[in-house]
Amino acid sequence: MFLLLVAALAFAGDDPPDGVFALPESGFTLNAPTWHMSRWSDWDFRGHNADKSIFASAWSTSYQLVLDDATAKALADAWKERLTGEEHATEVTIASANVEDAAGQKRVRARLDFTTSGGVKGVYHAAAFSTGGLTAQVATLAAATNSARAAAALDSLLERATITRPAAAIGAAEELATPRGKVALLPGWRNPLPSEGASVAALYGKTGAKDADLCTAAINPRVGGEADVLLTCAEAASGGILDESSFDDEAALFAQRTFGKLASKLPPPERVPHGESVGILYHANAGLWVGALQTEGGTQVVWASGDEANDEALGEAARTTLRTYVLSPEATPNPSFGALMAHRLAYQKTHPTVLIPGVLALALLGFIVRMILRSQPPDELHHPH
Repeated sequence: MFLLLVAALAFAGDDPPDGVFALPESGFTLNAPTWHMSRWSDWDFRGHNADKSIFASAWSTSYQLVLDDATAKALADAWKERLTGEEHATEVTIASANVEDAAGQKRVRARLDFTTSGGVKGVYHAAAFSTGGLTAQVATLAAATNSARAAAALDSLLERATITRPAAAIGAAEELATPRGKVALLPGWRNPLPSEGASVAALYGKTGAKDADLCTAAINPRVGGEADVLLTCAEAASGGILDESSFDDEAALFAQRTFGKLASKLPPPERVPHGESVGILYHANAGLWVGALQTEGGTQVVWASGDEANDEALGEAARTTLRTYVLSPEATPNPSFGALMAHRLAYQKTHPTVLIPGVLALALLGFIVRMILRSQPPDELHHPH
């Protein structure tokens, strides 16, 4: 009936005598004495019931997801892809996908209907729950005529499962504390758990930042893929005063400092309002946005990286970070008089602090010339020696 799953039975090994299938890398154990395995490892399981009318699978994904309605929909979409890919199912439809309460813990539950390549109608019941830094998933698959039995089998597997790696307390964070202040986070972003640090470490390695203690990260886990990563790093290099008048020059200097020879190939930078100042934002490539705020206290660099499919959301995360960055006092000292005057002489020649001294200087020069002329006798003025 289900050719791929039946064929897999040829590779079945010996079942554990007590029917306990431990999946330590996925953070839970299946207690399934009436089930027989076709595959079993530290992170996944495939098997069937005694009469081979129902098939089961269990595995986990790399991030602990916030289990809400949006995640339920995304998981159902991922299970649909799993059916069309691994099981070669056709005409897959999501019949239901919702969040339910299971003994005080949230769990996603879904049903998908499909047709096999041989034209047989089938059903797929799936569930997801949290373990430590992971999202565990268990599913049963059967002919549509056995839908009720497959649903009951999934209920039994879930009720008898033992979580060996308890889920961490997570939730969407509204803001992220950084070494130089704090920023607002968009929905879905949160602090990474220790077990979720691989993506953060990978991005940190690309930034060239010299001190990890001056960087702070947030992640936005994605169902069926890597997490988007937001990294903010404080750099000692401050550049010049950054505002609308100096934006083009300062953005070019930042790009050269950050991207080197690739700076000339970047698209024009985007201006991001930040109070009375302005932030620099470069769209380095699909899936990577790099921005900066510059003050006398240094440069706050923002990196937003992830899958190309999430490019627009990454750009908005970077903009929000730059726009809402509340800098600490030590990061925003008043510009020195020399730096301020150099900036105004270069970019704000009509500023009163530049214009008034210039006018006064010209007036003084005119006064001195007049005084010199008045101090000379009339004959010397008309008949110089």
